[in-house]
Amino acid sequence: MFNRLFSRLIPSTPLSPLWCEFTDRGDRENNEDYLAHLHLAEGILLVVADGLGGHQAGELASEIFCRSLIRLAEQAGPELARDPEAALAHLAQQAANAMGEEVKVRMPGADAHTTCAVAWVALPDRQLTTLYIGDTRLYRFDGRKIHWRSRDHSVVQMLLDMEEIREDEVAGHPERSLLTRSIATTGVLQPSVRRHSQSLGLGESLLLCSDGFWERLSPEEICSLAQQGGEREQRLKALAQLARQRAEGKSDNITAQLLWFE
Repeated sequence: MFNRLFSRLIPSTPLSPLWCEFTDRGDRENNEDYLAHLHLAEGILLVVADGLGGHQAGELASEIFCRSLIRLAEQAGPELARDPEAALAHLAQQAANAMGEEVKVRMPGADAHTTCAVAWVALPDRQLTTLYIGDTRLYRFDGRKIHWRSRDHSVVQMLLDMEEIREDEVAGHPERSLLTRSIATTGVLQPSVRRHSQSLGLGESLLLCSDGFWERLSPEEICSLAQQGGEREQRLKALAQLARQRAEGKSDNITAQLLWFE
């Protein structure tokens, strides 16, 4: 059952931000994905995490990381406004530390990891800063093309960058699940952080999603989420259903957040 889908309008800026979000366990026993968002006077923070480890360890890791990130960010609006790259990296490390401490108490010895995608959109100028670890992705696009996407921290992304495989071979590749970076219960994070030079504009959308969503969809299908007219919440749900159908009974958890301005 598709179990989370809603949108919200914040009428406080010349171009008002809207978003919708969705998560479903797909064909898995548990949903190890988690998502969260936070609206501050200084901007909007979005996060999607995809837990790893099985036996509920991944589910716990992704939830604690997201909840901790949002809790810490509630008091960090001025820092995010002043230096969003440094602030996001610091908040992610703090959230990872909190995740590690709580997992050790609740599931001693568990090999819990998570990936994440985080976006900070400053208000009112819509300046975008992104952070990610692993293969949970961010896309910036309009109704015609993808302008930017995050580059996975994975073996398959390395093969793609070396042009040894094509984009359409990623989903079915035998080394698809091998990551080069993730958030563990100990250690210093190595996120990719970027402050984008151009603000999000009218007609552009921002998507954060787990691999259960993006690996079964084409760039053209993702771009359809930014097309004008109709209910974007329903388009997001329809694409999630399509991704699950294409997995033919082997669907991973499916999670996505979509943000745009009108």
